[in-house]
Amino acid sequence: MKWQIHSVGRFYDANESTVVYFDSHSGDTHLITDFAAFLLQQFNDQPLSAEELINRVSPKIDSSDTTELNDAVLAVVNELVSLDILKRE
Repeated sequence: MKWQIHSVGRFYDANESTVVYFDSHSGDTHLITDFAAFLLQQFNDQPLSAEELINRVSPKIDSSDTTELNDAVLAVVNELVSLDILKRE
């Protein structure tokens, strides 16, 4: 399964643990974690599978436990789908 971002939105990061994300597709504004924002930035208007997304972020994240990273990525992706920011392909 792959996911794709509806449209590239805008981020406002106040250097806290959360980021304001304006979804230009829906016009909604969301308060998301900095990790969720980091994952969204990986899509760059192209669909990605879970494996592709994890391969992109794993070199940039200090995680010795790949299972934990996999679970975290899938949880965030599912949350972004429920917010209608990402869509399943």
